[in-house]
Amino acid sequence: MGYNTNEAKALVLGMPAGTAQHQLRKSILFKYVRLAGDHFCYKCGAEIETIDEFSIEHKEPWFSSNAPDLFWDLDNIAFSHVRCNRPHVYNGGKTQRMRGPEGTEWCTACRQFVDINLFTKSTIRWNGVNHRCKPCTNEMRRGKGYGKKK
Repeated sequence: MGYNTNEAKALVLGMPAGTAQHQLRKSILFKYVRLAGDHFCYKCGAEIETIDEFSIEHKEPWFSSNAPDLFWDLDNIAFSHVRCNRPHVYNGGKTQRMRGPEGTEWCTACRQFVDINLFTKSTIRWNGVNHRCKPCTNEMRRGKGYGKKK
């Protein structure tokens, strides 16, 4: 059996090497964005204080415009809070993101709005929480599938 360096790196880092590289790049970028004084949210204008709040945003939508040049255009890039990095309008004026009562988020597994405290944090998602609630995640990990029991 051959030696897999990605597996070895994951063991040392405690996470996949690609995930670690992404986090390192984000940390470096955030450091230099702060040094340049550009750590203020494009949407709300408030200071982006932590790396967990930091996201890169396209000012003008590139995907719905079918304009890949906008994706690469550095003048189209801004920084924002993860919570402020809202979607542009897609699908004929309707957003794809589910909005529920205050203090809840949509669980993609049980397909309902669940108390936000029942989600783990996720710095890569627009709302700051995982897409599945903790009970559904636990059911899935136990091999029972997930979602509401019938």
